[in-house]
Amino acid sequence: MMIIDRFEGDFAILEDSDTGAVAGVERSLITGSPCEGDVVESRDGVYIVNAEATRARRAKIAERLKRMGL
Repeated sequence: MMIIDRFEGDFAILEDSDTGAVAGVERSLITGSPCEGDVVESRDGVYIVNAEATRARRAKIAERLKRMGL
């Protein structure tokens, strides 16, 4: 699973959640209005935000924070 870590100029820095590897991808290659923390999938050289996976990931993080009292 690739996660948008941050934006640097015209590039999105993606992190592979399994390996921790990072890669810079031109922001224009990501469809829609991508945000930091979004899950993206590569299809034919274009990156598509997976809204369902992003929501699930954010809910999981929120639950962890809640259990920690934050």
